[in-house]
This record gives sequence, C-alpha cells and structure tokens, in this order.
Amino acid sequence: MAQDYNSDLAELKLAHVEARNYPRFRWLVLLSMFLVTIVSDIIMISPAPLMGVIAESLNMSLGDATGYIMGVFNLVVAVSCVASGIVCDRWGLMPVLVYCSLALTLPTIALPYFGHDFQGILLIRIIQATGCGAVLATVSPVAAIWFPRKDRGIVTGIQQMAVSSGIATGFVIAPALYSVTGEWRTAMAWQAAICLPAVAVTLIVAMMPKPPVPVSAGDTYEKSHSGKEIFNAATRQPATWVGVFICFCLMWILNAYNDLTPAYLAIEPPLGLGFGPLAAGKMMMLLEIASVAGSLATAFVMVRVFKGKVRPVIGIGFSMFAVFTISIMFPFVHSTAKIIAVCLIIAGFFRAWVIPNALAFVAMHYPPHITGKIVGMWIGLGIFGSSAGVICGAIALRQTGNYQLSFILVSAMSLIGLVFTFFLKKPRTFVRQSQSQTTAAEPEFDQKLPTAKIVR
Repeated sequence: MAQDYNSDLAELKLAHVEARNYPRFRWLVLLSMFLVTIVSDIIMISPAPLMGVIAESLNMSLGDATGYIMGVFNLVVAVSCVASGIVCDRWGLMPVLVYCSLALTLPTIALPYFGHDFQGILLIRIIQATGCGAVLATVSPVAAIWFPRKDRGIVTGIQQMAVSSGIATGFVIAPALYSVTGEWRTAMAWQAAICLPAVAVTLIVAMMPKPPVPVSAGDTYEKSHSGKEIFNAATRQPATWVGVFICFCLMWILNAYNDLTPAYLAIEPPLGLGFGPLAAGKMMMLLEIASVAGSLATAFVMVRVFKGKVRPVIGIGFSMFAVFTISIMFPFVHSTAKIIAVCLIIAGFFRAWVIPNALAFVAMHYPPHITGKIVGMWIGLGIFGSSAGVICGAIALRQTGNYQLSFILVSAMSLIGLVFTFFLKKPRTFVRQSQSQTTAAEPEFDQKLPTAKIVR
C-alpha cells in the first residue's frame, strides 16, 4: 500500500513538473490522426449493414461473406498494426499517417472498377485493412510524444471518439448511399469523398516544418538505455502481456458485435428482427453516438473520479457491456425498437471506457519512444481476437441458424476481459525510474524542460 501511495505521489509530482509549454503543432498532429481514424472506421464497418446484399451479389452464404470480408480484414489489420508500431517508433508518425490516408482512399475509389469478382473485392479490402491497422498504432505515440502526461488520457479519449464517430457514420452512410445508387460497390466508392479532407490535412501537416519534441522528466529512462534494451525490459513486465490479453478480449467483442448486430437487426425473422438495413443503420448509429459520449466521459471519470487509475474504469466498461450485449436477445427487449435502442445506447456508452484507458495506460507508464511498439503489439495481437470473434460468430451462425450463440460468445469474452483487468498493474521498471527522475526535478518546478533534437 505504501509503495502504491508513493508511486501515485511521484506521478502527481511528475505531472506538476511537466506543466510546461508544448508546441501548438501537436494539435495539428492530433487533428490529422483524428481525421484518418474517422475515415478508417467508416471504411472498416461500412460493409456490415449491407452484408446481406453483398452476400447475395457474390452468391455466398451470409456466414461465409462475413468471415471473408470482415474476418480477413481484421486479420490484416492485426499484422499491419504490429508492423506500423515498429515503423512509427523508427521513422515517425507522419509517414504512417500519410500511408494510412492513401491506403484507405485509393482502393475505395477503385472498388467499382476492380470489385466485380470475389478476388478483386478481397484484394481491395486487404489494402484498406493495412491503412486501418496502421492508424491504430499511432495514438499512444501521439499522446506520449506530443502531449504532457496529464493530457494523455484525454488524447486517447479523443481518438476513441473518432473511432465511434467513424463507425456511426459508416453504419448510416453506407445504407443511405446504397438506397440512392442501388449498387453496393458504387455506394462504397462514394465514401472516398469523405476520405479526401483527411488526405489533404495529413499531407499538409507532413510537409510543414516541425518543432522539436519536448523531453519529459519522467521519460528519461531511455537516455541511458538503447531502444532494444527498453523494449526488452517492457516485454518482461507482466502488465505488457496482461494488456495484450485485455485487447484480445476487447477486439473480439467490438468487432464481433459490430459485425453481427446490424445484420441481426436488419434481416427478416426468424433469423433477424426485420427492421431493414436503413433502420438497423440508424440504431447502430445510436450505439456509436453513445460511444462518442462514453469516450468523452471516460477521460473525466479516470482522471477526476479514479485519480488516474485505469483498472476500475476498464472493469466497469467490460462488465456493463457484457450485460447489455446479451440483453438484445431477450424477447421483452427486442419486442419494441425503443427498448432495443436503450440497450444499444448503454452498451455503446460503456464499451467506450475500455480502449482509451488501456492506451492511456501505455502513454502514461511506458517510455514514449517504445509506445508505438507496445500499442502495436497490444492492438496488433489483440486484433487476432477480432478475427477470431468474427469467424467464431459466423461459424456459430452457420451451425445453429440463429444469432443466440454468437451473442453469448461476445458477452462471455467481455467477462473474461474483466478478469484480466484485475491483473493490469504499472510496469515497475519504468515506475521506479520515473520516481527517481521526479525527485531530481522537484527543486525546479518552474523551470522549462529542454527539447529533444528528434523530430517526429
């Protein structure tokens, strides 16, 4: 208890040490990441509400179409996220963000021309997935390198708000464009218009002269250790691997739920509830709007209510999502659209409490210049869970002929994630170093810290 208290006190002192001027350029970096994240999630989720139409056009079963178009996408996202974390730490944030914006935009434009057979569609989805995975690796580096420690939870909350906004937009815009064009490939291609502002902003920020990056008093562990030594030290911390398992469970439930629920709401009974693609998209938009609100609320809850402790917030997120995920299967819930909407709103609000706090944990407790690798490892390996979730949900749907088992699996994985949350503790190697650096810096609270020569 005394050790935990001293650690928390050291971090409060450290936050005071870091009350200095960071360059305003950081807001442009954050804007670029925000826009690219929105675009990536629109592209990722937009096939979900149209999956019945897509499966019919490809002469495939609904389960097989979901497994290939969404499951393979998530698998590639995982590989891309791991690789991009390494690239981000070695060559900087902006090259990764530029690649993301182009990899999401150009294949989307090409879909009506090269998407008339299954192989062409799959290739386009794979290229899009590399861009979607790469942007996931940038959030903790943006927070840890460009923002003071006290604001890093807010940055990850803003990124999660972008995720939820993108998914909400994708759920609505894809059916709306399909209702206008009458052809799903054309509807998907028109989404490139949304991608263009992200491309423009990212290219402008990448070409601008960049100020030097501030060096944090608590992040100087890396001064006396090589990058390889720091990363090896991180892999020996239990928190690193607990985070991987938490992200595995989280990605399972997020992607399986997002892929299964729109079709369940849209498809005619007895397999689904029969609301149709447009109404299903609107319901899912409510879930994502609630996730936006949850993303904004979670930073306040973590900082103000739980004093910077992420475990209680993540635990609440997992437990509430587990309950309200399974609730839409009950007859008294899905008997009316209003009750379904309430359950979706509550599920969306609390599921947004998990990932921002997990990424804030990385940004607050790991040296900045390995945060890309750590996040890449957490989300990259965790996204294998999303692929497993989508594929297992599709298999359960095909074997049982209904959605019950698929939703039970989602709820069960949420509870497993809750169990792992109890073991997420600060990596002691870096905590001890932060304490020593804070002690050394205490007499100079009003002194500005030097800036690094590294330009990110």
